[in-house]
Formats: sequence, C-alpha cells, structure tokens
Amino acid sequence: MNIDFIEALEEMAKEKGIARDDLYEAIKHGLGVAYRMEHNIDEAEKITVEIDRNSGDILINKEQIELTSFGRVATKKAEETIRHAIINKKREIIYDLYSHKIGTIIGGLVHRFERRDVWINLGETEALLPEEERVPGERYRPGERLRAYVVSVQRTQGDPLIILSRSHPGFVHQLLRLEVPEVEDGTLVVRRIAREAGRRSKVAVESLDNNVDAVGSCVGAGGARVRMITRELNGEKIDLIHWSEDIKELIKRSLAPAAVISITIDETTRSAKVIVPDDELSLAIGKGGQNVRLTAKLTQYNIDVTSPKETGILLDSAA
Repeated sequence: MNIDFIEALEEMAKEKGIARDDLYEAIKHGLGVAYRMEHNIDEAEKITVEIDRNSGDILINKEQIELTSFGRVATKKAEETIRHAIINKKREIIYDLYSHKIGTIIGGLVHRFERRDVWINLGETEALLPEEERVPGERYRPGERLRAYVVSVQRTQGDPLIILSRSHPGFVHQLLRLEVPEVEDGTLVVRRIAREAGRRSKVAVESLDNNVDAVGSCVGAGGARVRMITRELNGEKIDLIHWSEDIKELIKRSLAPAAVISITIDETTRSAKVIVPDDELSLAIGKGGQNVRLTAKLTQYNIDVTSPKETGILLDSAA
C-alpha cells in the first residue's frame, strides 16, 4: 500500500515537473499532519518522518507506519496536504520561470477569450493578453500561434498571473534583438522607442562600432530584417533613426523626410520650436499629427512645428 501510494504521487509530481526531493518533502509534511491528527499530537511537539524511497517503508518518530493504519479522516487530510504542497510547488516553479522572462518575447497558442481579453496557452500554464495590451485592430483565432512581450508576473492565491503585451514599445525592441544580431550582441543599442501600436514606431538606434551602420544593420539587406518585424506587427511602420545626444539633431532626424529650416530649444520647459518649409509642413506634422507626436515622444520634448506662413500647431509628448 505504501509503495503504491508513493509511486502514484511520484507519477503526479513527474507530470507537473516537480523534483523528487520536493515531492518527498511534501509527502513527509502530509504524513506528519495526518499522524498528528490521528494521535492528537500538539503542533509544538516535534515529529520526524522518514521514507525509504526504494521500499516505501515509512517511519514516524522511529515507528514503522502503514498507511492503512490511518483513519479515513487522517488519510484524507494527508492526501489533501500533499497535493496542495505539490500544486504550490508547481506554482512557484512557474513563477520563477516566467519572472525571469519579464522583458522578453514568448510564444503560445490563443486559447480562450473573456470579453476582449485573450488567454494564451503557454503549455505549462496560461498568460493573459489584456485588451489594453492588444494592438488596435488585431484579431485572434483560437489555436493561432502568437508571440507577445512579458510585462509582469504576479503572485496570486492561485496560479501566477502572467501579463503579456503586443502594444508595449519593448515588444518592438525585443523583435529587433531577435532579427538583428548586432542588437543582440550589443554592437547596436536601441536608445529610445516611441510607438503608436498598430500604426507606427520611431526607433532611435546607435552603433558602438564606427564600422557598423546602425540603421542599415537594422534594415538589413533589401529591407529583410525590418520587413520581418513589420510582418510580425501586421504592417506597423518602423522608422529607424540614428541616435544623437544633440536634441536638435535628434528632432531633425525624427521629423525626416521633412526638411528643417531652424530649431529653437528651451531646455527649462523642454520644448522646441521647429520651422519647416511651407510646402513640407503637413509632411513634418504627419497624418493626424502622428509624425510630430511620435517625435515629441521620442525626444521627450514638446514640439511646436511652424512654417514661415503658419502660426504653428502645439503637440506635446503627452498627446
């Protein structure tokens, strides 16, 4: 009886990925709880439980015990305690595994929907892709394979809550790491990302090697690398920009392809007044103000774009 019981628990633990030592600690704890209940032993009194892993022999306080000697209530309590310990250990394993993946991309299968939230099957557990972390306009089908960015892993009373995102700027950053070896090995550094998920991202990159072009490396031969990222993002445009510590130069590069006549900076208010040619004002601002809005986010400056014949439109980074 003892060995059958232990073998059944070993099989259960194996299925859940629980280490053998952790399993036996759970069994010892459960048997100790049952023994105390059966013999009405106070919690303050020490109990030692030993298990022979080969024979299944159980010694409690140096007395050999058969599981059949426990009453029904004590046996039930032992089983509940052991299973609860195994489940808790599995939850801890999942938490440790995915908390180390925060800030990276993982993949899973679209499993189920709760209103506009999506649950992703990761194999050993599920993760939540909340509505606010989805890309506007994206639609998902059950069974579809999906990649997403791990935002956080939270302990709960049940399984850990793994929060995913496809709208986070970090998703674009990690896609670059996957597609561009020079980003992965540290030759290129992604300095800043401004993103309007599903529409456009501006990514400022810098090369730490004078012989390596930051933007060219990210674009790839024939645009192959950036095209893979755009495909993953369902057509979202990626503007790659050479990083500069000079805020004027960074604004100029971010507003391209519009030409810039002049830039006046106010560092106290973190604002910039930019003058562009009359016929390029709409180009600099972008459709719906997107180009200048993303430039403001990227540079972390309020941007007032004007032309010689215009009074200007104020669009700040909070817009």
